[in-house]
Amino acid sequence: MIFIGIGSNLSSSLGGPRATCEAALALLEAEGIAVLRCSSWYESAPVPASDQPWFVNGVADVATNRSAQDLLACLLSIETKLGRERTTPN
Repeated sequence: MIFIGIGSNLSSSLGGPRATCEAALALLEAEGIAVLRCSSWYESAPVPASDQPWFVNGVADVATNRSAQDLLACLLSIETKLGRERTTPN
């Protein structure tokens, strides 16, 4: 089993945070990663509390034959395609 946490708190050219999360699922499928099922979307406040917008979060159950390293590289690429700018390693 492979579970991937998906979340966003910023609007983009795709729409609000939920649209960005749904686009991430579509990009996983486009990369040949099967999305078997996805949780409901949940809104949550940023932690620690700040003036940032609330997050939309969910979890996807996926299947792939990719190695863990290749899957991580794919996920980081999807984040970049969707506009994530990393200021610190995470």
